[in-house]
Amino acid sequence: MTPTGPRPGADRARLNGDLLVDVGSPEEYGALVLRFLREAIGRVEGPLKSRVEELAAGPAGQVHGGALAGLIQLSAASLELGGIHQHRPYSPENLEWLAERAAEGRTVTATAGIVGQGGLRIEVLCHLWAWRDDADERWAVLRISTPVTAELAAAVVGSIRDAAAAADPVFGSVGHGGEPTRTELEHALGLRDLGDTYDDARRILRGYDWITVVPRQLAAEHGGPAAHAGAGLAEAEELPSGALWLRATEEFADYRGSAVWAMFQAVAPMLPTGLPAAREELGVPRPASPVVLEDAGTYGATRAFDS
Repeated sequence: MTPTGPRPGADRARLNGDLLVDVGSPEEYGALVLRFLREAIGRVEGPLKSRVEELAAGPAGQVHGGALAGLIQLSAASLELGGIHQHRPYSPENLEWLAERAAEGRTVTATAGIVGQGGLRIEVLCHLWAWRDDADERWAVLRISTPVTAELAAAVVGSIRDAAAAADPVFGSVGHGGEPTRTELEHALGLRDLGDTYDDARRILRGYDWITVVPRQLAAEHGGPAAHAGAGLAEAEELPSGALWLRATEEFADYRGSAVWAMFQAVAPMLPTGLPAAREELGVPRPASPVVLEDAGTYGATRAFDS
């Protein structure tokens, strides 16, 4: 089963926040999903309203008039392959319904977008997933995807940080991101998907980005926030679980060049060994999170994923 909704990266410039978590009990997972969705939706309601007003003042308003509106739709996948999705409009009660469906093992999504005449979708402002793989129910990925704007970047960062603080994260990142089950580094190393790396993901860091969440086991092994305070990063803080929150620069737009090197060097001893290869772009290139094309083994890494 793959995540529903628009393919991450299909839009030209989207900011993606991802958090890999151990599922635990259905009740624990459902509570985490509910908190993640509730807080993320709360953060995007203001930008959604502002964007409707912005579009209403331009050509879209001339076409759609008073029909322009912000809409948040909730969806739960069927437990059967190829089954029918269930959809409900956003409300606090329906959000609890969606978290219950997540606890059952379903992929759930919430999409905040702008619609016009006849319910025509004009723009997707935010897409949220809570995705459990039907082949391995031990882990789940929480993802938030938005256009790259300062206001929405704050929503992405806040949502991932709050979710990471409420959990014992296995890995997390904020940036252009890779695929839902493969970081850009894993792709560059020829690793196939999370099924190949999950079992080792608390002893080998899966990748890095503008913001990187290091699991508590690796954080403790490599000195915690104190060891990264002078690494040239904008932020190095410990989360409640002991996981490490690393932020390369204050603004996402500044994550390039020396800032990418600073993040790479800060986490290199935790990364898998091996020489990454540049991604071959087929069709229209998409914005991608940068990967330093150097073997992390040269910078202190000693472990490799078995696959």
